[in-house]
Amino acid sequence: MIIVHVVEPFATGVNTFIHELVFGMPNDEHIIIHGERDDNRNIEELKEEYHNKARFIKWEHAHREINIKQDIKALIALNKILKNIPFNILHLHSSKAGVIGGMIGFYKSLKCVVYTPNAAAFLRTDIPDNQIKRYERIEKFFSLFKTKIISSSRSEYDAYAQLKIKTKIIQNGVNIQTNNQQVKNNNVFNIVTCGKITTQKDPLFFNEIASFFKDDPSINFTWIGDGKLKSNLKNVTITGWSSKEKVYQYLSEADLYISTSLWEGLPFAGIEAMAFGLPLLLRQCVGNKDLINSGLNGYSFDSKVKAIEQIEYLKENKEHLLTLGENSKKMYHRHYENYRCAKEYKSLYDAICRKLKNGKV
Repeated sequence: MIIVHVVEPFATGVNTFIHELVFGMPNDEHIIIHGERDDNRNIEELKEEYHNKARFIKWEHAHREINIKQDIKALIALNKILKNIPFNILHLHSSKAGVIGGMIGFYKSLKCVVYTPNAAAFLRTDIPDNQIKRYERIEKFFSLFKTKIISSSRSEYDAYAQLKIKTKIIQNGVNIQTNNQQVKNNNVFNIVTCGKITTQKDPLFFNEIASFFKDDPSINFTWIGDGKLKSNLKNVTITGWSSKEKVYQYLSEADLYISTSLWEGLPFAGIEAMAFGLPLLLRQCVGNKDLINSGLNGYSFDSKVKAIEQIEYLKENKEHLLTLGENSKKMYHRHYENYRCAKEYKSLYDAICRKLKNGKV
């Protein structure tokens, strides 16, 4: 089977997702058509992590925001690429690829298109209501195409259902070997987050929480990643872009994982933290809420005061902290490891191909 993945941008969580699919389906051929952004990890470094298990094609003119002129150029460029490669499945990742790839699929009457938004654009909380309504209309229009829309969490599924858009749930997952645990520094309570420093992750709010503890040398806040909004982080250690191995080292040395995200699909960074036995402290939002079983593997918060209270409590209650971490790891093994996500997508791809073969789509 030949699977074409279309993505803008090819970085952070979407890269983790596609990596999971490629390595979880080693007997299939994967072609990744990707956009590039200057503020993401170096594309050549990302490619090296695939160990020649995927072929890469650059998608010219692809960009994040709506711009009719640029989007038309991106559509023409993507259509030209797809004309020249055979494929069995066209998998569109994130909203921009979903809309442009979906339009091509519609006009070509393709019945082998899968779309995974992984934090749909209409869930954004950093834009005015009229722009959210525009994204909702786009999604409703897109849902009329012969496309299988896949929600990565129950809360994302529910958000689509409120728009009367039918989706299928396949939870995100990531397969990680965590045998080489690092020795933690018992003199410092290490709190980490991971991801691109963007509005979605709300670095200003993260910094407000960290600033409360700025005079306490026994607490350290680390942001694993980089981004244009890093100047908002004044009391935080910023690692810059790191290899997966280095990210995992930071996680293994941490005591607590925190997320101040405004919206998510089902965050890969949180799943990775669970794999390393970290308790979760997550802001209440779509996607985040699906990883938390309050009091079992962590807690959620909806204000700076609540987040600070929970950090102070967990720092002083190490036994409970360890119990939460142990439960996080158990939940990871139960729900997210062993290429569970990739295997479910493989079953979906196979079902689509069978129906096409039998003329039932």
